Amino acid sequence: MYRVFPIKNVEDLLHRYIRRLSSVFIQRHGRFRVALAGGKTPLDLYSMLALDWERINLYLTDERYSYEKSNCRAISQRIKGKLICPDLSKDLESCALEYSRLLPERLDFVLLGVGEDGHTASLFEGIPCRYITPKVCISKRPDGLWGVSLTYEYISSSCQVAFFVKGEEKKKVLEKLLSGVPMPATRIKTTRKVLIFTDLSLSKT
Repeated sequence: MYRVFPIKNVEDLLHRYIRRLSSVFIQRHGRFRVALAGGKTPLDLYSMLALDWERINLYLTDERYSYEKSNCRAISQRIKGKLICPDLSKDLESCALEYSRLLPERLDFVLLGVGEDGHTASLFEGIPCRYITPKVCISKRPDGLWGVSLTYEYISSSCQVAFFVKGEEKKKVLEKLLSGVPMPATRIKTTRKVLIFTDLSLSKT
């Protein structure tokens, strides 16, 4: 179900992987369509990325419905490519609907994070994410903000999905992920093995 890459210099490895994968898709299809995780963990990675930006479409896995805490805003300050983001000037449902229309039928690659509570994107345990379309849903996040998120099914339909798990505080949730404990992150199911890039060493049994 998972293929794990545990390495201390995890950003370097993930950067090389994304570069290689983007080259394959660009050579075969002329474009690379990728959705990026929000949050603080991947920001250093995004600063490193050196890709063929003119042939890459960048999307978000989820967005906070808040200018001050916007994932789009934070990532745009780090990444050289242009992000395609939900339009926060619209009302919430229109924002989600319009974003869905901008998304491709299928993504080539999705990079996800995972919270200590097992959430991924803006998909949280016990909190319904109301579907606006099969690609996009909206939910009231635990922090009180509304979130616009890619749906489980749309993420799972992607050609390749990877989790980026970094920091000792994520060790327990990584163990749960690998054990298949029911939580939002383990509900991502793809036809290929889901990749996990982590700086954590795995327990030997």
